[in-house]
Amino acid sequence: MTAAETAAPFTSEPWRAAIEHAAGCLACRTPGAVCPEGERLLRAHEEAARQVRSGDGA
Repeated sequence: MTAAETAAPFTSEPWRAAIEHAAGCLACRTPGAVCPEGERLLRAHEEAARQVRSGDGA
């Protein structure tokens, strides 16, 4: 796996969306709190990362 392939999950749009949301969301920054939007964005990032690792996506 190349360095670009390793970094890809962390530079993807789903990752950026999750980080940007979490940075501005009080619930995401509060330990033990639940944020449905933050959870949805994190799942989208995890799915994108799985696709990159499996070679199914960029």
